[in-house]
Amino acid sequence: MSAARLIAGFFAFALQVAMATHAYGAEPSAVEIGGKAIFRTKCGVCHMAGGTGTFMLERRLGKSQALLEERRDLNAAFIARVVRSGIQSMPRFSRAELPDRELQAVAEYLARNSGGS
Repeated sequence: MSAARLIAGFFAFALQVAMATHAYGAEPSAVEIGGKAIFRTKCGVCHMAGGTGTFMLERRLGKSQALLEERRDLNAAFIARVVRSGIQSMPRFSRAELPDRELQAVAEYLARNSGGS
């Protein structure tokens, strides 16, 4: 298969996925897209499956509380406070490491399932 045909196939598939997502009203919000990407890039090394933060949370709070993306009890203000101040073995993150705008997107993303920001 030629490279051009492969690329055209990829774009056709991507368009179908985008159209299907839009048709079913499952379009994610800008906060979910941005917050999720920032979380996975800057926090994921520790807070996704297999990460040190996930391991520590599981030890302290139980398996159901270990993966932050799956929790339903997180509050955006609490997340922001923990990130800026640090907690137990988690270091604090400065505004240079994680600007306020990015922190807010991550906090809102993680709090999206709790119904409260």
